[in-house]
This record gives sequence, C-alpha cells and structure tokens, in this order.
Amino acid sequence: MEQLLLHNLRIIDPFGEREFLEHASILIENETIKFVGRGFSHVGFDGQILDMQGKTVLPGIINAHTHLYSTLAMGMHPPQKSPKNFVEHLEEVWWKLDRGLDKASTRASFEAGLMDCIQNGTTTIIDHHASPLFVDGSLDLLGTVAESFGVNISLCFECSDRNGEANFKDELMENIRAIKKYASNPYISPRLGLHASFTLSDKSLEMVSTQLKDFPDCGIHIHVAEDLADEKDAQTRGYRSVIQRLDDYKLLSNQSLIIHGIFMTREDRHILLKHGCKLVHNPTSNANNQVGVLETEIIESLNPGLGTDGMQNNLLKEAKEGTLVRAATESLPVDYLELLFQNNPDIALKIFGKLVGHIEEEAQADLVFYDYDPRTELTADNFSGHLLFGLGQPTDVMTRGTFRMRNKQLVGKDETRIRETARKQSKRLWSAMKAL
Repeated sequence: MEQLLLHNLRIIDPFGEREFLEHASILIENETIKFVGRGFSHVGFDGQILDMQGKTVLPGIINAHTHLYSTLAMGMHPPQKSPKNFVEHLEEVWWKLDRGLDKASTRASFEAGLMDCIQNGTTTIIDHHASPLFVDGSLDLLGTVAESFGVNISLCFECSDRNGEANFKDELMENIRAIKKYASNPYISPRLGLHASFTLSDKSLEMVSTQLKDFPDCGIHIHVAEDLADEKDAQTRGYRSVIQRLDDYKLLSNQSLIIHGIFMTREDRHILLKHGCKLVHNPTSNANNQVGVLETEIIESLNPGLGTDGMQNNLLKEAKEGTLVRAATESLPVDYLELLFQNNPDIALKIFGKLVGHIEEEAQADLVFYDYDPRTELTADNFSGHLLFGLGQPTDVMTRGTFRMRNKQLVGKDETRIRETARKQSKRLWSAMKAL
C-alpha cells in the first residue's frame, strides 16, 4: 500500500464537509484520500511526506459538458457565408469543423484539449464528440488519450441525421460498442450521444430507444432547446416540446444529461424532475451564440451542473464569466460556484459511481494546487471571491494520487510536441473546412 502525506496546505472545498482549513494535511493511500484535517500524527508513518509550502488546494475540477473536438477552432477563419441565425451558424461553422476532422486532427484535438484541461485543473471531463468522417474507433482514441493523462472521461458520439442515414447508423453503433466495452471501467464512463432533437428523425429516435433497452444503466447525452428552432421543430413534428418528444420515445432516465434547456417549459421541468435527469448550463456558450440566458427559476428548480460547451477548459473562469453575464442581463443572481462544486460532483457521482470533486475521505485523490499569495485577507467567509477573481493558474495537478503536473510542467508529456502537432493539424483542418 503506497501512502503519501501532503501537509502544510490551505484546503478550500466549497460545499464539501470541510469547506476551509488552514495548516492542514491530506493523506492518500494509492488513489484514495484517507485523511483530511489538522494534527496528523507522523509517529510510525513510513510513507512519503511532502511539504506543500502553504499552497492552496482545491478538489479536481469537473466539466459537465464539453466538446474536445473543437480544440483546434481557436483562431480559425470566419465562415465564408455569414450566418443569419443559430442553425446557419451550426451549418457554416461547427458542422464544417466536425466534418473536416480525420483521425490525425481528432487525436491532436484530444491531446491539446486534455493538456489544457490539466493545466487549468480540470480532471473530470464529460465529453460530447463529433467527427462524421472518422467514426469507427474515435471513442477508443478518446479513451486512450484520456487515460494517458490520468483523467476521468465520460464519452459519447453525437448521433445525427445531418450526414445521412448510413452515417447515423455508424455513429449509433460507435456509441453501443463503447457502452459495451467501457461498462465496468472506473475511469471511462460511456453515454449514448445525440446531437439535438431537430437533427434526428422519429425513425432514428426509435432506433436509439430500441438499442438503449439493453443498457438500462446508460443514459443519453443531448443538446435540448438551446435555440427556439429546436422547439419549433419538435412542434412541427407533432410534439408539445423537445422534452416531451424524448419522453415519448422513453429516452429520459436518471442517467440522462440534458444540455442547455434555455427554451424549456415548466411542464418540461416537471418531466425532467420525474425522471431524475440532470441539466447542464453553459453560460459563455449561450452568450457567444446569443441564444439567451437560462432562467433563474430553471436553475433553482433543476440544480444544473456547469459546462463550457467547448468554449474553454477553465471552469473557474466559466463560473466568473457566467456570474458577469447574468449580472448584466438578469436581476436575480446565481451562485455559479454551487453549480461547479456541488452540482457537478453530484453529476459525476451518478455517472462514474464514485466520489470526485471533493476533498473528503474515500474520494478519489484528484487535487489542484495553487501558489496563491492573496493581496487581501482570505478566510472561510470570503473564499468565493478569491476563487472567482483571484488564484490564477494552478502550479500542480494530481489525479488518482499521482502528479500529472508539477511546478507548471506536465509529467510524462512532451508539451512542445503536443502544441506543434496541434498547430500543424489545425492548418489541415481549416483547409478541409474551406473545401466544404
């Protein structure tokens, strides 16, 4: 049994059992936290002892919804045809990007994206993948790359009819194969990915429903009512709403991840609560796409998690920017740290079946360390302000009791190679997009 004692720490674990502790220690055995607190007796302890020199430690951070495939989008050329609405924006930008991905550019997206996750303290990622021209084996590639970084990954492939029936069937089978393969993996948790209701026919939803009957412990991961176009499509098909359509096909369960939900009705919320579905809010993406702000009433009733929808991998920054967006548009505030540090661990527990996202006994030892010398007093009463507007970048990141980044350097990874490869593959991807 390997034991590691980290001492001389300031612990901040919002909404955890011990939210704020100074001069504290953490004992780790193998991959698990076994002690958190002050006054650990060193007498007879023969494990490794590491002085963390007063660093501030947070639990490993969880991103409840992202798209690692969009990692190479930073700085890409604007669309050749200027989009006039939300659907056109998908058609001219994101659906061209995902169609431009091949195996090499997908790998580069995963590697560069997960490197950025580690460098921002994000250690559990719930991903929603799309690469229509590279389907078979794409989820295995994501699982392999994620394991090399030591992170927890929930993976799925977003099924859609937008590239034809044959492609939809391939995407569905990629999900089913991953669900079977990773069903008992403690670090890789598969879902069944769906893009959105408006890109799926009734026939396709029936096929998904039939396949899911064999996997009662696996739920869907789907964008819902991000834009009013999604709701109007469902109504055109004869349903009251997207949620009602999904419910009619028996696709909602306590394992379902519902993303966005901006245009949901009160009846929709009751359906989600009845099934125990989890909603995930993505404020910066919603602001960027100009689709609106999630109502405070929805947040208060459904306790959503916090995701980034591929916009970034820094969840503290997402929480800060979500706070500012809401302050500019809504009179009622929302505690985004509650979404991040209480609701996201609840979602992760449901998906992975283990405690992550808190610094508690029996939790997985995922920890993020900051060399933070605050310019104002930092106490149990005001740490939220420091989390949103202070801290900066972490110096060290640990997952499963092993350092993945130490003194701002990734352990066992060639950062230069990953960046050079990403730059090379981004050029190839952007050229492929222009040809579409």
